[in-house]
Amino acid sequence: MVAELLRLRLQTIANTVRFGPRALLVSVVSILVVLLSSSALSALAGGLRGSPVDDVRALVVGAGSLVVLGYFVVPFARVRPPWADPRRLALVGAPESSVATGLALGALVGLPVLALLVLSTGYVRAWDETGAPAIAAVAAALLAGVTAFLLSLVASTLNTVVLTSRRARQFLLVGGVLVAVLVVPLIVDLVRATWTGSSPTGVVADALAWTPFGAALAIPGHLSVGDTGRVVGDVVIAVASVAGLWWAWRALVARAFRDRPAPAVGDDTSALGWFEFVRATPAGAVAARSLTYWMRDARYRMSLVVIPILPLLVVPLGIAGVSWHWLALVPVPLMCLIVGFLPHNDVAYDSTALWLHVAADTKGSADRLGRLAPALVIGVPLVVLGSTLAVWAFGDWRALWSEIGIGSALLLSGLGLSSIMSAAMPYATVRPHDDPFQQPQSLGSSSVMAQTVMIGGALVAAVPASYFAGRDLFGGDVSAGPWSLVTGVAVGAIVLVVGVVVGSRIFTRRAPELLAFALRS
Repeated sequence: MVAELLRLRLQTIANTVRFGPRALLVSVVSILVVLLSSSALSALAGGLRGSPVDDVRALVVGAGSLVVLGYFVVPFARVRPPWADPRRLALVGAPESSVATGLALGALVGLPVLALLVLSTGYVRAWDETGAPAIAAVAAALLAGVTAFLLSLVASTLNTVVLTSRRARQFLLVGGVLVAVLVVPLIVDLVRATWTGSSPTGVVADALAWTPFGAALAIPGHLSVGDTGRVVGDVVIAVASVAGLWWAWRALVARAFRDRPAPAVGDDTSALGWFEFVRATPAGAVAARSLTYWMRDARYRMSLVVIPILPLLVVPLGIAGVSWHWLALVPVPLMCLIVGFLPHNDVAYDSTALWLHVAADTKGSADRLGRLAPALVIGVPLVVLGSTLAVWAFGDWRALWSEIGIGSALLLSGLGLSSIMSAAMPYATVRPHDDPFQQPQSLGSSSVMAQTVMIGGALVAAVPASYFAGRDLFGGDVSAGPWSLVTGVAVGAIVLVVGVVVGSRIFTRRAPELLAFALRS
């Protein structure tokens, strides 16, 4: 059975390039993109050769842990079942152990594992000249690679075998967003609090080394400084993680064999979902439909998964020497900017379903207002709660006025500009049920123009709030903080109202053109 599954995996890969030059071109381009991107990251890691041990440990463990975490997060955005879906063999009668082993070995043949192999070479080179044995770096890379692979295998199977309920997916997504929003400021505060007397980079590396994502990666660093106790701890955590993930994979295969494939009949069919919680108006109907899409559509889910990861972009700045104290204020405005940016091409995401709005003669104002509901449901708590946590990590509650003001300006002005751009300049995007990473080429400059206007306009709208925030935090003008809040909320609200009004008129006037665009794109 194992050999047969491996043969089928190779045959599946061969079939993707046999039928026409287009499929062959896509495969070749995909391989080149993976090789080039992973080679670039590997070269950056290898460039750390000869650097101080603390710097190598911080960068390699930090960046490597994010890569391993990505192998667990990304599979939840998949729409189609993975090749290693055990439900396909549930009716064959094959032994569960052979199926689990064969599917796992077959899944090794693919681009994700190719990327891990390339990245591992840079990881091993980074530890050269640090005093860590080469065999330890190779073994650590192997353990981390196996962990990342098993995480992706378990995550993809969880997504298809266990999370078959719509409400289960919603709770998972909302819970993941909330946990990330809470954890990131806590990590920043931990680093800030331990700044005196220890390297902040070492704090981050040590914290990640206690997790399955970074335990294996930290082994050479602890060996190089002779910390035998931590080496033993790293090995135990890494080996236990691999064993636990393999056990979880076997359990998922066994569950797939017990729960035979069946149509998803009765999964929340008696309920109206979000339509039960909105008013029976055109704007309410559009809002409920948008909320449903944001929770169920993989294209939106992928964007929502990215938002909690954005605060981690400040980690390289902290490692480069920027004060962690000030970096605590950066993540929330950055996430507000992206949340305001998400609906800027919402009409194109509707695809052919846009005919519902046109056929029902939906008013432009109802369409524009309804589409903003998901972003407001996420953005408003993000501004209030996220700003509170960020200022707590910052250590000076006087900054709360400025943090909320800048976040409100970026969120509200972004949504106002999105209301205009999605009706005035839609561009081709991923079609429903396609891979969310399969971004089509957009003819002309409409996509670049729409995104530039969105980001640039939101940043300009936040200038007044940023000016008063600078006077408060850097100039010592205590009275400027409340003005930052007032100007941020006021400017954002004005841009939002103007954007909804202008976008409503554009949508009403261009509704037939937008439908024609949706049908052909």
